[in-house]
Amino acid sequence: MVTTSTNTRHTVVGVFDGPNHAEQALNGLKERGFTPAQVSVVAQDKRDVQQMAEGSEMAGGGEGALKGAATGGLLGGMGGLLVGLAAMVVPGIGHIVGAGIIATTLAGAGIGAVAGGLVGALTHLGVDAQDAREYEGHVKQGSILLTAHADSAAQEQQARAVFTSVSGGSVRSYNRPA
Repeated sequence: MVTTSTNTRHTVVGVFDGPNHAEQALNGLKERGFTPAQVSVVAQDKRDVQQMAEGSEMAGGGEGALKGAATGGLLGGMGGLLVGLAAMVVPGIGHIVGAGIIATTLAGAGIGAVAGGLVGALTHLGVDAQDAREYEGHVKQGSILLTAHADSAAQEQQARAVFTSVSGGSVRSYNRPA
């Protein structure tokens, strides 16, 4: 059951086989009013993130910063959707490129301080541990992980609809107290 309490955090997670579908999902989220602070991207291949940066309407005016961060492997901020792009090594996965809340959590905690790396960051967002391990496996296999942090149950439903409409896999919602 989906709650509409303002004291509930809604997180929608999905995996995408390539940057084209992930880019379509990002554009769909932007069209529905999602802000940069509400979206996270994690990919193992920095070329996937670079391709999304070049093609996504979400990249806005900061596209150059995203491309530079993706190709240079540096922390980067931008005015578009993909905020806080970081290249990092996650235990058990290897090199990943990420943006948003997940990347901030991983980078800010110095990776090792986050129990379980990506799994720990996802569980911190309310994803159950078994699902978090599944999502980590998808990233290890080269899929792109997107999360949308919705402000309401209605926005959560919009994110789910966007993810499934562009071939997102393992699309699930997680609700937890704020």
